[in-house]
Amino acid sequence: MDLNNYLSQKGKGRKFSVGVATAAAGLLIIAAVILYLFLPALRKHLHPSPGAGTGKRGAGAVAVNYVCPMHSFIATDHPGACSICGMTLVSQQAAPTKGVACSVHIPGGVTLNPEQKIMANVALVKVATREFSTETQAAGKVSWDERRLTRVSARIAGRVERLHADFTGARITSGEPLLDIYSPDLVSAQREYLLALEGTEHAVEGSLPESRSMMTGLRDASRARLALWGLSDRQISELERSRQPKKIVTINSPASGVIMERLVTVGQYVNEGAPLFSVGSLSTVWVIAELYESDLGRIEIGAPSLVTTEAFPGKVFQGRVAFLDPAINPETRTLKVRIDLDNRGGLLKPEMFVKVRLKSRKLRALAVPEGAVIFSGERSLVWVENGPGVLVPRNITVGRRGEGYYEVISGLMGGESVAASGGFLLDGESQLKSAPSSSSGEGKQP
Repeated sequence: MDLNNYLSQKGKGRKFSVGVATAAAGLLIIAAVILYLFLPALRKHLHPSPGAGTGKRGAGAVAVNYVCPMHSFIATDHPGACSICGMTLVSQQAAPTKGVACSVHIPGGVTLNPEQKIMANVALVKVATREFSTETQAAGKVSWDERRLTRVSARIAGRVERLHADFTGARITSGEPLLDIYSPDLVSAQREYLLALEGTEHAVEGSLPESRSMMTGLRDASRARLALWGLSDRQISELERSRQPKKIVTINSPASGVIMERLVTVGQYVNEGAPLFSVGSLSTVWVIAELYESDLGRIEIGAPSLVTTEAFPGKVFQGRVAFLDPAINPETRTLKVRIDLDNRGGLLKPEMFVKVRLKSRKLRALAVPEGAVIFSGERSLVWVENGPGVLVPRNITVGRRGEGYYEVISGLMGGESVAASGGFLLDGESQLKSAPSSSSGEGKQP
C-alpha cells in the first residue's frame, strides 16, 4: 500500500471515532434533560405526601413528623425507632407553611413542647424565698469522753497480791474488785481503829464526859483514815464486826466502764500515788470533726449534728456541737469541733472513723432546688424559662446549701421559673444543636 492510500484510510477511521463520540455526548444530554423534567413527578409518585390524593392539603395543611425525644435531629415522616438510642419516635405536628420543626434551636437555648418536656423529665419550679437549714459535711473520729475517764492510784504503799481485773478492755462496774494488796501500814491503821473503837465503848460506860469525847474523836479519825486509804464502808463494817484486822485488803473500782490501762502486775510493790488502772466509760463518747475555715461561719455551739459510720449502714447517731477549738491548726488550716453523743448501746468505739453532717440555724433566702444547678468548672448555671416552652441557660452564683436547696446570691429573681430536673439533657441538646452551625461556620470563606 502506498503512502497516499494509508493516509486516506487513517483519516476515515478518525472521522468515524469523532462521530461516535459526538453521538454518545448527545445521548447523555438528552438523558439529563429527561431526568430534570420528570424526576420531581417520579419522586412525588414514589413518596406521596400525607395529604396527597385526599384533596385536603392546602395552605393550612398539617404534616405529621416523627422525632426522637432524646435526639430531636432524628426526624422521619413515618413511625420507627431512633437509630442512636433506640427510643420510639414520637409523632409531632407542625405547620409546613411556617417551616417550624418539633424542637426549635434558639442560640444557647432549647424549645420543647409539652410532650418532650415529659419525655426529658423537665420539671419547672418557681424561684422563691425559702426558709431552710444549711448543712456542712466533715470527716470525724470517735474519742473517749475525757470527763468520764478515771485513774485508779495506790492510796497506800504495799505489794500487789492478786489482780481481779487482769487484762485491758475488760468491763467493770463501780464497786467491783480490782486488786488485792498487802500493806503493813494499812494493817496498823486497822488495829488503831479497833483500839479506838474499844476505848469509845468503855468511855461510854464511864462517867467522865471528857474521856467519852476524846475517844469518840479518836475513833472517828481512825475510821476516816481507813476510808482515805481505800476501804469501803462495807469493809469497815466487816472489820467492826470481826474485830480482826485483815492483812490483805481488796481495792474496788470507783467507776463503771472499760479497763483502758493495766499498769501493775502480781507481786509488784507500789508506792503511795502510783497509777494502777485507767477506767473509761463508753456511755457517752466524743466525735472530733475537722472543719475548713470557709465553714466556720455556719457552725455554732448547740447546732444539731448527724453521725454515720460504715460499720452500721443506715443507722444515724444524733448529737450536738458542744465545743469549738479556739485555735486553727496552722498545718491543716482546719478547726476541731467536738460533738457529744449518747452511746449507751456501746456501738461506737474510740478511734472509729465517722461521717458528720452539721446543721446550722435556719436562714431565709432566695433559693433553687439542688437539681436545678449544673456545675461546670468554676461556673454554675440553671435553665430558665424564657417563654412558653423556651429554656435558656443562665450563669448564677450560689451560696450555702441545705435541705435540698441552694442559696442564690446573684443571677436570678423571685418568680422566675427554672428547670428543677433534666438540666443535663437540656445542656446536651443545646450542644448538639450548636455543633452543626459551628462546624459549618468554620468552612466559610470571608
